[in-house]
Amino acid sequence: MAFLSRRLLGRGAVTAAAVCALGVSGATLAYAEGQFTTNMQNVAAGFESRTWKDRNSDHWRTAVELSGCSANSVAVPRLGLYRERIGPDSHYGTKSYGGCNSRKVRGDWGDVRSGKYHFTVKNMGMDFYRISARKVQVYW
Repeated sequence: MAFLSRRLLGRGAVTAAAVCALGVSGATLAYAEGQFTTNMQNVAAGFESRTWKDRNSDHWRTAVELSGCSANSVAVPRLGLYRERIGPDSHYGTKSYGGCNSRKVRGDWGDVRSGKYHFTVKNMGMDFYRISARKVQVYW
């Protein structure tokens, strides 16, 4: 009987650990520190998003998702992430969003330090190229 109790307890502990692990990973995705949804209409290289403040309280990844993209050319949206500061802003890299005309495409910059951020539309090849995105979701 002691063997049976230990075996059941072992299974229960494994099940409880699995439920806790799933709950924690799901909470990380569902409860990012902040997010907002917007759109872009006929924007050119140099366009800057609104600013958001990442306190880095949850160490979640900073990401921008685009969907429903269109362009006046063969331009593919390219976004750069910037941390605002006195002097030149810190550039965290540029992500390309090919395919966002037919599906949701995500650019992910990982866990960045606390500060104020914005994204900027980067050069897409020619000065007259313009892009639009029906849905822009920013997570931090």
